[in-house]
Amino acid sequence: MKTFLIPVDFSDVSYTAAQYAVDMAAHLRANTVIFYHSYAHRPSDGYDDYEQATLRHLEKMASKLHIPATLASEQFIYLADAKSVTEGVGAIVANYAVSLIVMGIAGLSDIENTLIGRNAMDVAKSGVAPLLIVPRDHVFKPIKKVVYATDLKDVMYVTPAASIIKLAGQLGAETHVVHVDPATHGQTPEKILGKQEVLRMLEPLNPEFEVVSEVKDSADGIFDYVKKHEIDLILMASRNHGFFQRIFHSSVSKKLLNLADVPVVLLKNKPVA
Repeated sequence: MKTFLIPVDFSDVSYTAAQYAVDMAAHLRANTVIFYHSYAHRPSDGYDDYEQATLRHLEKMASKLHIPATLASEQFIYLADAKSVTEGVGAIVANYAVSLIVMGIAGLSDIENTLIGRNAMDVAKSGVAPLLIVPRDHVFKPIKKVVYATDLKDVMYVTPAASIIKLAGQLGAETHVVHVDPATHGQTPEKILGKQEVLRMLEPLNPEFEVVSEVKDSADGIFDYVKKHEIDLILMASRNHGFFQRIFHSSVSKKLLNLADVPVVLLKNKPVA
């Protein structure tokens, strides 16, 4: 991971995400960290020099963060424009070959009712690059274990195997795969084949696979697995077609994002840069 992008709105939640991103970038020895703010929602009677004022605010924000010694100020880029967050992020990803977008949320109510929550949804929907969602007040620590949560449906077409392998490999993390299925315990022909296929696709990581069948709710099952195995990062596939409806309009994913006190990465089916 060479380039991190941090879209911010200067809220406490975005400060948390920015600190997490800076610490993670330093840990992975990234080359560039980009701070970005969209002022598309500025007041209509605002002054003209909004871009320069916003850039100064971004620099001030960065100065308030704890910057690890392995990162130099020359590695920071500050960008601001009047585009929508989605448009701005898309342009930056294209121009700077962004490896990872990092944004923060406070929970379910934040997703639905705040600007940064809606922005996170829009960026996730666009699928332009992997998106890491940081819970409120979460502090970065070296990631030793990751889990990929799968429903074992359309595994060949949905599983972002290259992204998972690249990310887990760069993190040096132990990889787990979890499937929640209280009804059939993962024993239908389709799911048995799905398990075999996902393990084949992720073979370079030698992942541990487990079916959770003790709970009725998929989000609870994933969350319980995370706690039991001390998982540091949850990985989920971001499907292009209907992704917005399936992920953020589904009770499972909303509940997972609300419950999880570990970061969640939404990966598209394309290798991480």
